Amino acid sequence: MSISIDKFVFWSGVYNAGLALFLLFPPLYRTFGLNIPAPLWGWLLAGFLGFTSAVLILASRNLARRASLVYWEALLRYVAALLLIPAGFFGDIGLIAVPLGLGDLCIGLIYMFGLPKALKLSHRALLYDRLG
Repeated sequence: MSISIDKFVFWSGVYNAGLALFLLFPPLYRTFGLNIPAPLWGWLLAGFLGFTSAVLILASRNLARRASLVYWEALLRYVAALLLIPAGFFGDIGLIAVPLGLGDLCIGLIYMFGLPKALKLSHRALLYDRLG
């Protein structure tokens, strides 16, 4: 069963919204082993995830015009993976950060290689928002 890239983008936006809600409640994420040092940082991340959630959901409605936003989100996913995976293994944030980081890496790869294939655009066109 295959899923179209626009549906994937939509559901990854919903996933971001769920993470944003999750990060609003320190007692909740602490029960899952996530240790964010101060609630303020969790709330800041929740705000960021809420924004990216809206961008992804809106972009999925007209991916041909808004694909560059999703392509740039792939780069954010890579940064998240670069931060979360080592922090999960070697920091005190909790091992739950490792699968979250790996999930971000997978989503970023799907965006980065799925968008050019589905939209028949080059990476350069997506990076520079030259969607024609």
